Amino acid sequence: MPDLDRFEIFSYVAQTCSLSQTAKHLGLSKASISKQIKKLEVDLGVDLFLRNGQRLHLTDQGEILLQQCLRLKKELDDTRAICKDFHAVPKGILYIVALDYFAKKLIYPRLDGFMRKYPQLEIIIDISERVPDFEHEQADIAVGFSLVAPNNIIQRSLTTTRHVMCASPTYLKKHGEPETLNDLREHRYIGHYARNEICNTHLKSGYEIKIKPALVLNNVTGMIECAKAGLGIVQLPHYVLEELLKSGELIEVLSSYQAINAPVYYFYPKFRYTQPKVRCFIDYFLSPVK
Repeated sequence: MPDLDRFEIFSYVAQTCSLSQTAKHLGLSKASISKQIKKLEVDLGVDLFLRNGQRLHLTDQGEILLQQCLRLKKELDDTRAICKDFHAVPKGILYIVALDYFAKKLIYPRLDGFMRKYPQLEIIIDISERVPDFEHEQADIAVGFSLVAPNNIIQRSLTTTRHVMCASPTYLKKHGEPETLNDLREHRYIGHYARNEICNTHLKSGYEIKIKPALVLNNVTGMIECAKAGLGIVQLPHYVLEELLKSGELIEVLSSYQAINAPVYYFYPKFRYTQPKVRCFIDYFLSPVK
């Protein structure tokens, strides 16, 4: 099997059609370059060049090999860049988009230590309930979302939760408690702008329902306040409702239909390799939430 260096020498010769230029570029003798090309042809059992005096022309097999070698060279260049970044100091702007709950639970308590460890990073934290468009927006990583990411985004599991449908005692006293999913059609549903209907991925396998919401908000806090005010039923992760459920300000309904191991994700752009500033954030903050 020919070694990698021989393929690299071949690609230089194939692009320049000159042994002399290749020898000068690589710092080798012309005779050494010629010898390596002949060895490669012998190993492969094909002629890669047609020789006309001092001029070289690629054969059909040589053209095919050149295209493969160019792809290989790009992979090697990317690999060298990755290796160089193994020791790169994270710097520049790190733009974090985070759900408020996870910013408070994961990021803020350890942020001082992170900033001391990576003083060349400028941190921007955007508290949002919308997964950013990484291609067109300034964002490096998004933390704490249960929506599935598009194909051009890396999606990793952060934790799991169960989702809860609930309403205030006042609402349930006035409208009654739903006993089946279909009963929800007779109730007011409070939706989130990012998903204007009950999210079926938050229900147990085999259950689904679509309901047009009576009220839509663009943040969880507003949804909760409206539910507390008796305006309808909400479906939200247990971690943002836990205290309200314990106090009785909100009462869970239809618990037997709710998924109990619903994933929560973090996202970042799908580059050929993870940027050092993103990798250091993941390594520092994003161990699984218990």
